[in-house]
Amino acid sequence: MGVIFFAIVVIVGVVLCLLFILLLIGLITAGILSTSVLIGIQQKSISKGFKTFFLGVSMVGCTIIAIIFFWFVNSVKEWWDTNISIIIGIFCGVLSGYILGLLMFVALKKIISLLQKKYQTIRSVSKS
Repeated sequence: MGVIFFAIVVIVGVVLCLLFILLLIGLITAGILSTSVLIGIQQKSISKGFKTFFLGVSMVGCTIIAIIFFWFVNSVKEWWDTNISIIIGIFCGVLSGYILGLLMFVALKKIISLLQKKYQTIRSVSKS
């Protein structure tokens, strides 16, 4: 009887933790989207809105990955205290996310300009 109760409690706990994580991811995503839309509207520039979106997504993603990476390396090598490894992961994640976000934004800008030129060339050839 006790084993069944324990199994049910563990399953319910895992489901609640997963729901909390999904809720947290949803709130972060909504915050990034609304911030980028508001900046795009306030600055009257779609480009600045997309830049904010790419920076936000890449900084959050890289920070999560860097924290997990530094925590794992620290648990294997035991170089620092766990809190120090998490703080180092945060700083490295934010810095690398900022750089990655800028690179993604510049690459997207180049791809869009290339596609616009190609579309204008195709359109001018089809009209003549």
